[in-house]
Amino acid sequence: MDKALIRYLEGFITERRRALFRKVLEHRTRYLTVVLEDLYQPHNASAVLRSCECFGIQDVHIIENRNKYTVNPDIALGASKWLNLIKYHGEENNTRRAVESLRGQGYRIVVTVPGEAATPLERFDLSRGKAALFFGTEMNGLTDTAISMADEKLVIPMYGFTESFNISVSAGIILSHLVPRLHRSEGWQLSPEEKETIYFEWLKRSIRSSDRIIEEWTKEHARQGNR
Repeated sequence: MDKALIRYLEGFITERRRALFRKVLEHRTRYLTVVLEDLYQPHNASAVLRSCECFGIQDVHIIENRNKYTVNPDIALGASKWLNLIKYHGEENNTRRAVESLRGQGYRIVVTVPGEAATPLERFDLSRGKAALFFGTEMNGLTDTAISMADEKLVIPMYGFTESFNISVSAGIILSHLVPRLHRSEGWQLSPEEKETIYFEWLKRSIRSSDRIIEEWTKEHARQGNR
C-alpha cells in the first residue's frame, strides 16, 4: 500500500472523518465472518448487512445458487459501502466452493440451525479459532451441502411455539452475543496491513471521482520519479 497516495487522498476528506475511519477500524474483525446462503428477500439481505457493519464484521460472504443477492438501500443505509462483500456464483455448487475457500483461510464452518444437537449460543467457544457463521433462507434454511460440510452447529435457544427467528434477527442476536465476548479476548483485531488496506478502500469510496484522482496522482508521481 502506497502511504504517499494515502496521505494525498486524506486531503480530500475532513480530519474528523479520518479520525472516525481510524476509530472504527480498531473494532473491525475478520475473526468472525458471516455467510449468507441464497437469500432472496432484499429486506432481510439488507438488514443482515446493516447488523454486520454495526457489530464490526468486515467480510460478508454471499452464496448465490438460485437467487441473486439484492440490497434494499432504505434498509441497508449504506452499510455495504464499508464492508467487503465476497460473492460465490456462476458454478453448479457455489456453497461447496464457499466452504472450501473459507476453510482454506482457517475458518471453522458453523451453521445456524434449530435442534437439540446444536451448541446453544451461550456455550459457543470463541477460543477454538476463527468462525464463519452460515445463515440460510427463512423458508428452507441452509442446504444439505452446507450442513453436511459444517464443523459445528449453533442454535439460539427459543422458548415459544415458533421454530425459528427471522434471518436478520438471528444474525443480530448471534453477533450481539458473540462480539462483546470477542472484544474481551485477544487476537480478534485486524493486522496493521489489513487496516491500511481497508482504510485505503474507504478513502476511495468516500471521495468523488477517486479513480480519476488516483490515476492523475500516479501519472504525476511517475513523471517526478523519471526526472
